[in-house]
Amino acid sequence: MLRDAGFILRTTFEEWGEADSKIADPTIIANCGLLNRVLLTGDKDLVRTWNNEIIQAEIAVFTTTENNEGPAAWGPRIIAAKDGILRELRRRQRPFTASISKDGHVAQVRIYDGANWKAITIRKKNPSNFERKQQTPRAT
Repeated sequence: MLRDAGFILRTTFEEWGEADSKIADPTIIANCGLLNRVLLTGDKDLVRTWNNEIIQAEIAVFTTTENNEGPAAWGPRIIAAKDGILRELRRRQRPFTASISKDGHVAQVRIYDGANWKAITIRKKNPSNFERKQQTPRAT
């Protein structure tokens, strides 16, 4: 679904095959840094647990909310947030982390200023296509 929407991605399975479930988060983070990749994850704890590794790898990490709902729910949210993701990647120096909200936009960014993490709330400007589709009543 994400590839069909124009995302270029590489899954941990594609990267490490059957061993993907055994690869530790710090290894994934370091690999993203070495290859200049962005990390997209449903693990909200990752950005707090591995702060130092994210800083050292100098990567951007985007996390989805409500990840337990499965790809049918979070895929469209990520697609709806694509413009916001690209905007944050253009405007922010790495390392930073960001969360993608349930309504499909980048809702918060955490930037590292060299000493501390600072959270910035990102306000929505206009409803996304995802939200308009959710609000539009269907004819029966």
